[in-house]
Amino acid sequence: MAKKIIVVIGATGNQGSSVANTFLGLPEWHVRALTRNPSSDASKSLAARGAEVVRGDLADPSSLAKAFENANAIFLNTDYWEIYRPAKAALDAEGKAPEPASVKAFTNETANGKNAVDAAAAVPTLERFVYSALGSVSKGSKGKYTRSMHTDAKGTIVDYIETKPELAQKNSLIYPGAYVENPLLAPRFDPGTRKYAIHMAIREHLKMPIINPRESTGPFVRALIEDEAPGVKLLAYDSYLRMDDVVDRWSRATGKEAAYVFVTTKYLHEKMGLAYEHLDALDAIDEFGYNTGLGLIEPHQLKNKVQTKSFEDWLGEKDWSKELSA
Repeated sequence: MAKKIIVVIGATGNQGSSVANTFLGLPEWHVRALTRNPSSDASKSLAARGAEVVRGDLADPSSLAKAFENANAIFLNTDYWEIYRPAKAALDAEGKAPEPASVKAFTNETANGKNAVDAAAAVPTLERFVYSALGSVSKGSKGKYTRSMHTDAKGTIVDYIETKPELAQKNSLIYPGAYVENPLLAPRFDPGTRKYAIHMAIREHLKMPIINPRESTGPFVRALIEDEAPGVKLLAYDSYLRMDDVVDRWSRATGKEAAYVFVTTKYLHEKMGLAYEHLDALDAIDEFGYNTGLGLIEPHQLKNKVQTKSFEDWLGEKDWSKELSA
């Protein structure tokens, strides 16, 4: 039998590489890895493992139409930060507020996402479309918090999928938790107190889903495509921990005592220089919960259990003698 084709957009990135690697291990699937740079080392590595590496750019609809030919499944992850980070750095250097960077990144990401959705909707062989989403903070907070535009961009793309009935009926959504390497989940050493602490604007009893995207995204996407009916919205995580438990697991892994300190987003903005692009999401989580009202299922509700390493496992595999000395 001919192999089914899955197109992985952003196949060299955190999430896309996991999806590509997972499906490369499934004999019934052929992986078509979509990347803007087929000559990169990461692209060559995928090709050496059997992936069909093709050039494709979300800003170039004609390249997508070609890359999506005869696809049975498509995984889409859009990138906000590739525009936001350099734009914000340029504004910071000029002493200007970062909001224009958010607008620029929002416009770019939503345009790219809509291009991919339009191209996918025109593929007659397509059986399943999986988009990596985030819950819109503006919508989830009923308009109270409006500056986390990276979440609103993905929420806008989710809404756009629904305007394409032929694609919406084939669509599933994966909502990844916070990445394991998110610096807000790691205690910092305070030279003044000579102690480690996480300073966070989420109360310690609230829970945070945490995922290693390079390892776990692929298995969850495989479950959505092979085991679940279309329409599933999955909150994907390896561990779902109270914030004070995050500190406890870090302390056990490192042997260093650490504290959890609840602070305001104003403190994080003024004392640590964090932008409200990130901080509005924390206020929304603290007040309204994590992705509430979206009808998400959790990993234990999947038809077939997906086995991934826990946050504690990930912490235990790190060389903390090097990490802490750095």
